[in-house]
Amino acid sequence: MPLGIDFMQIFLHLFNVVVLFGGLYILLYAPVKKFMQQREDHYKEMEEQAKAALQDAEDMKHSYEEKLRNVQDEIAAQKKKAATDLERERQAGTRDVREEAAKIIADAKRDAEKKRSAILDDAKSEISKMIVEAAEKLMLEGGEGSVYDAFLDDVERSTVNGGE
Repeated sequence: MPLGIDFMQIFLHLFNVVVLFGGLYILLYAPVKKFMQQREDHYKEMEEQAKAALQDAEDMKHSYEEKLRNVQDEIAAQKKKAATDLERERQAGTRDVREEAAKIIADAKRDAEKKRSAILDDAKSEISKMIVEAAEKLMLEGGEGSVYDAFLDDVERSTVNGGE
């Protein structure tokens, strides 16, 4: 043993170190490496799921925006239709009111004409009665038949000439 080195001891120490590193590799490094790989895979999977969820959210957002635009267009169309219907109903109502007003005016004119005719007929009959009474009074007061006859002649002439 030159220089007091025991090679057997060195080989045994080397063997112990190799066994120690081999044991540590099997017991610690491999499980830790496996755990780290699983953790990395798990986070990659979570990232992919997050990207997929984000993409789905973006798609839904675009879909909802499109639906919102469609709803707004539909609302505008319904407002326009409602305004048109309202205008049509207003015109129909105005037309109905005008027709009703024309009917009321025609009825009022008819009633007024009937009342006028009735008033004229009553006035004519009263005038006739007054004329007859006046003539009778003249006859009784004057006692002359010729005055009564002259009066009747005047009345006949005035009715024939249109002096009603």
